Amino acid sequence: MVDVRTLLAAVLGVLVGVVCLVAPDAVVRVHTAGRRPHDGRGEYGANGAAPTRWRRVVQALGVGCLAAGCYFGYVALV
Repeated sequence: MVDVRTLLAAVLGVLVGVVCLVAPDAVVRVHTAGRRPHDGRGEYGANGAAPTRWRRVVQALGVGCLAAGCYFGYVALV
């Protein structure tokens, strides 16, 4: 019998992993929303690109979430 909680954990892990891999800039922007910018330059409403380091961190976390989701899905269905 399929454990519903494990299956939901699998779906959530896969979804979070895919979002982190597809749109790491959006994840960084959402995470840093409302914080003061460290540089006062730029136009009002202009969004700078997220630093490459943070994009790579988010993508690595996305791979981890995707792997965990696949593992939980395997455990739930086997």
